[in-house]
Amino acid sequence: MRIYLVGFMGSGKSTLAQRIASAFQVSCFDTDHVIEAQAGMTISEIFTSRGEEYFRHLETDVLKQTAFYEKSIIATGGGMPCFNDNMHWMKEKGITMYLDWPEQIITKQLLKERASRPLIANLSDQDAKLKIKELLQLRRPIYEQAAITLEMQGDEDLDYKLLDKACKYIW
Repeated sequence: MRIYLVGFMGSGKSTLAQRIASAFQVSCFDTDHVIEAQAGMTISEIFTSRGEEYFRHLETDVLKQTAFYEKSIIATGGGMPCFNDNMHWMKEKGITMYLDWPEQIITKQLLKERASRPLIANLSDQDAKLKIKELLQLRRPIYEQAAITLEMQGDEDLDYKLLDKACKYIW
């Protein structure tokens, strides 16, 4: 069974997916890393040179590749579920889990790593906070369509234990 981790950018999907894959000895598929490897450039470079629409098409193509991994955990990009009917596709092909973080924690985290986040990279603190709030309001209803919602605390070990427990019910 495939498990798709969905949630806002910076919500720990990649880090937690790697830890879970190692613990359960399953494949880990990080869609952002695959996109970068296949495109030969970073996500930021793709956004800059080709634009967001091009990136979203790449994202959907990479998502479809996950169908070849039967028992796996897939870390999706923050926007992936929100475009091209990707959330519906993931729900048909596996179990979706929404890693739901409190807005203030995710905002603080993203401000620290802003340079690697194309949607907020060139914004002032205030504008970045507004953009994060706006994107969360748009995306949260889509994330909430996931089969399972896990309320994250912002502590990697506690969040891992919560995800580990959920995965044990599936695998």
